[in-house]
Amino acid sequence: MEIKKLIDQVLQGNPDAFEGIVRNFQRKIYTFCYFMLGNRQEAEDAAQEVFLKAYRNLARYRHEGDDLFLAWLYKIASNHCSTLLQRKKRWYLLMPLFKNDHNEKSAEQTFSDQAYIPLHLLEGLTTAEKEMIALRVIEDRPFEEISAILGISSATVRKRFERLRVKLKRNKDRMEGALNEQRYEC
Repeated sequence: MEIKKLIDQVLQGNPDAFEGIVRNFQRKIYTFCYFMLGNRQEAEDAAQEVFLKAYRNLARYRHEGDDLFLAWLYKIASNHCSTLLQRKKRWYLLMPLFKNDHNEKSAEQTFSDQAYIPLHLLEGLTTAEKEMIALRVIEDRPFEEISAILGISSATVRKRFERLRVKLKRNKDRMEGALNEQRYEC
């Protein structure tokens, strides 16, 4: 069913129609949130929160077309994930003040230490840079749509993406160099 019809049904008092909207977009929004947050549980919670915010603000949505609706959802997801990341950053800054003297690790910490993290190349990237990668590479969104989501010109999006590609290549080369040094030291 067309998204516009589902939106109209929700606005006319049929909240169950929103389930169709969620089914259409939940995988894309979850993937975006996972990429931004790097944690499965946080991404699931964030995706639910994004759809809740979309439902609450559906009457304010004024665009036509499924692609623009998805762009609107991405904008909500982007804002929500950015807020979560800012809170997490503040929390990590405060954690040393409440440092536990015990050296015992929780089960989650132990697993996390052992797990291979495929997103290691993204360490050190800003939230805006992660958004750009998620939208362009993972979601395969055109520059014009990314421009609408981020609220900047298409030319700026293209230039930032090109700079980001160079930065990621540098990070990759640096990490490979460090791995090679470790191999020779052993």
